[in-house]
Amino acid sequence: MASYGGYSRTTYGATGGGDGGGFMGGSQSGSQSAKPVSEESLRPVTVKQIIDAEQAFGSDGTFRIDGADVAQVTFVGMVRQISPQTTNITYRLDDGTGIVEVKQWLDPDKQEQDGDSKSAAFREEQYVRVWGRLKSFGNKRHVGAHVIKPVTDFNEVNYHLLEATYVHLFFTRGGVATGGGGGGGDGNAAEDDSMFVENNDAAFLRGASARAKKMYNYLNQSKSNEGTNLHVIAKDTGMTVQDVMAAAEELLGNGKIYTTLDDETFAILEGF
Repeated sequence: MASYGGYSRTTYGATGGGDGGGFMGGSQSGSQSAKPVSEESLRPVTVKQIIDAEQAFGSDGTFRIDGADVAQVTFVGMVRQISPQTTNITYRLDDGTGIVEVKQWLDPDKQEQDGDSKSAAFREEQYVRVWGRLKSFGNKRHVGAHVIKPVTDFNEVNYHLLEATYVHLFFTRGGVATGGGGGGGDGNAAEDDSMFVENNDAAFLRGASARAKKMYNYLNQSKSNEGTNLHVIAKDTGMTVQDVMAAAEELLGNGKIYTTLDDETFAILEGF
C-alpha cells in the first residue's frame, strides 16, 4: 500500500463511469497497459497541482508532482460547465486553485440499454469528488474520470484540502516528525497520526456484499501487478461471471480495485 509516513486514505462511497480505468469503460480502455501496483497509487491533489504537474516524454509521458510519479488522482471541485458529447461528458471543475476539465466516458452498451444516457448526472454549481487518471491531449491537460460522485457534506471539501496539503508536505518536507516531545524524529510522518491513519478495509468488508467480499479477498491474496481476468476470478472463486461483474462494479465504486490490461482484468488499488 502506498503510505505517506503511516497515513492512509479514507474511503468514500462512490458511483460513476470510467476512462479506461473504470469497469466497462469508454473507448480508450483497450489501450491501457499493465503497470506495477506502486505506480497505480491514488494521490489526493488540488487542481493547481494537476496544472503544474511535470510531464516527461511528450503527451504519453509520466506525470510527476513534488518529484513523485503520479497516475491516478482524486480531488474535489465545483462544476462550472457541462459539455455532453457523443462519447463522453466533459465537466469543467473549479476547486479554488484552478480549473481543469474532467472527461467521463460513456459506455456504448449502457447507452443502448438506457436510450439517451448522454445527459449529465450532475449540475452546475454542484460540488463533486473525482477519481481519475491524468491525461494530456493536444498540449491540453485533463482528467479521465474513473468515478465521479456528488459531495453531500461540505466538510469533505475542507478535509480534502487538508489531505492534499498533508501529502504535499510529506513529499516536499518529509512529513511531520515522530512524537516524543523533543522533535527528535527521523523526518518521517508520525506512525500514530490519528488525524489521518485509518484502516478502512475491515469497515468496508463488513458492509460489502458476499460476492464483493469474495472477489476482494481473492484479489488481495493474489497481489498480481497485471491483475486477474474476470473469467479466472469466476473459475477460482466458484462465482458466475455475472456475479464477478456485479462485485467488480461494487469494488470499483468504493475505490478498492482498478482495471489493468483491459476492462475485464482487475487488481487491488494500493492507494487507500
